[in-house]
Amino acid sequence: MIYLSLLLIGLQFHSYQLTRVQEVQECKIGDNVMTKIINSNADFAFRLYKEMLSIRGDKNVLFSPLSISIAFAMLSLGAASETRRQIYRGLAFNLSQIEENEIHKGFCHLTHKLNLPREGTQVKIGNALFFERSLKVQHTFLENVRNLYHAEDFLTDFLDSTRAKEQINDYLTNKMSGRTVSILKDLSEQIRMILVNSMFFKGKWENKFHNRLIFEGDFLAYGNTTIKLNVMEKQNTQAIYYDEDLSCTVVQIPYRQSVVSWFILPDEGKLKEVESSLVKEDLDKWKNYLTLREIQLRIPKFSISASIDVTDLLQRLGVTNADLPEITEQLNLRFSQAFHEAVLVVHEDHTELIQVQHGLSSSGYFGDHRIKLTPPPPPPLIEFNRPFLMVIIDNDTGTILLMGKIVNPTKE
Repeated sequence: MIYLSLLLIGLQFHSYQLTRVQEVQECKIGDNVMTKIINSNADFAFRLYKEMLSIRGDKNVLFSPLSISIAFAMLSLGAASETRRQIYRGLAFNLSQIEENEIHKGFCHLTHKLNLPREGTQVKIGNALFFERSLKVQHTFLENVRNLYHAEDFLTDFLDSTRAKEQINDYLTNKMSGRTVSILKDLSEQIRMILVNSMFFKGKWENKFHNRLIFEGDFLAYGNTTIKLNVMEKQNTQAIYYDEDLSCTVVQIPYRQSVVSWFILPDEGKLKEVESSLVKEDLDKWKNYLTLREIQLRIPKFSISASIDVTDLLQRLGVTNADLPEITEQLNLRFSQAFHEAVLVVHEDHTELIQVQHGLSSSGYFGDHRIKLTPPPPPPLIEFNRPFLMVIIDNDTGTILLMGKIVNPTKE
């Protein structure tokens, strides 16, 4: 599985300015602060998903709540007080329960931990700022984003829009482990700074799907449209649960090194009910009720992508003020648009070993007497051949890396 997430925020200038001093913080937090960060991120993820439903309708949904949270928390370091408060509320932080410096140190610690190398699983989170060459950036803001968000910063000539787009897209391609990225299409003449958050995730299944068991099958997309996809199949022991309250089947499929995917298959005709009722507490419930059971599992090989204008979504969550006076003394910057681009590719992993279980023989001999052996009943079949939901979680931190709804996948 490969997952890419990108968020670009363009900032425009206006004619007035304010000042505020932000102290540089160290990246050290306690477990109680980390718990607050994770809980707020989960609240934000499900709130944002519900807002996306009203915008995207029956289209694919795919986003990284962590990517969006990090980008806007970083942006808040340059924000005016009211804008800052709105951003925190929009990201589901309650400032009566957590301090501002704890939020930034929490993201600092979380980013560092997720970026640590792991065998079989890659998580790369990157932050970058592209400044107009003539812009004089406040030293305090620059030190904060470098120290707390490990951000890189670059000088860019935005008047040469072609070169500026090439520079940013080249940076993203490098961060995406060589995967070509061209999220940036157009640049406004008023842009003076672009903030970029990127996330690259690649996970090897703990038990892969064997490439010899792949076959072409049907996927029933929205509108009763049938799509031909390559289907992966395996028969082994998986952690599963049927949620009677939500009318859905949940399969937890682990990657190596503490990252898991939740594949959520609503009963036929129950997709809208499931996604409208789903809350973060359901994930905790499923963890407690998962049962290891031998099943026959079929999941399509597919890829989907989604581009989302986050600006409108944040306004729905209460972020209506856009003043950023602490980035430069020359101008008052305002964020104008924020775009989130995500790409998800799911496939069998050719590099990993697999164990294939075979059925028992149906008859045998003992001495001169033929003994007929009754074959056991086949394991239940769980087939993701219609729209389903996906959540990817890093178990070490409890962080939701991805949320998605797959309704119209592309053959991979």
